[in-house]
Amino acid sequence: MFIVDRVTGRVVFDTPVERARQKAEEELLSKGYSKEEIKVDYTFKVELPEGFASAIVDLLVQIDGRNAIVVMCAPPTALVPYERLSLACARVLNATYAVALNLDEAIVMKAKDGCLVCRDLNCIPNREDFVFEDYEVRDVEKEKRIMVAYLNVLHCVGCRIEEQG
Repeated sequence: MFIVDRVTGRVVFDTPVERARQKAEEELLSKGYSKEEIKVDYTFKVELPEGFASAIVDLLVQIDGRNAIVVMCAPPTALVPYERLSLACARVLNATYAVALNLDEAIVMKAKDGCLVCRDLNCIPNREDFVFEDYEVRDVEKEKRIMVAYLNVLHCVGCRIEEQG
């Protein structure tokens, strides 16, 4: 019914999505990323022409203060939309990799161009081998809208637009 989060030490509900997150956390820790570099339920504000929206990623790996890897965890049988969500989040956060996974499979992509790196968490680079890829997001407003829409529908975040002011 409950499990202990590997990074935060918090007791959380044992769900398929949470088990996928724990699988990702275990892989990241085994590759040398520290608990301090792995942000769980990372929340941030997204500026839109209409105002601001709250957003969240399941895991964000930051190296020396730079966003490196975005991980979005999906329920069973729902991986495909999470692929696009993780890519939009990674682009908005200017991370190098976007990862979507559930308990059975994982997709690792380069955020720069969306190219598939592999279908396994094992291909996430080790901490010591990580190389940032700098890139310009072609249409960051489009990526923000995709992210907010997917989060609102898939992640039940309630990305309500708050007026600027």
